[in-house]
Amino acid sequence: MADRNNNALYFIVGGIVVVVAFLFFFMAGGEVADPAPADAGGDTNISVDAAPEADVPAETAPAEPAN
Repeated sequence: MADRNNNALYFIVGGIVVVVAFLFFFMAGGEVADPAPADAGGDTNISVDAAPEADVPAETAPAEPAN
């Protein structure tokens, strides 16, 4: 026959496994929420300021080909 001490050990180990699984569920974030749709219906305003033109050197004639 099975020893009664082993039954208590199985009960304790099973309880520890359940507690660890329960903690992992909450530490992992629980359920995954659906991401927001790309078009949430709001107005999006984007403004881009153009960079000032840098001093651009005048174009030079191409170099003479080597003979």
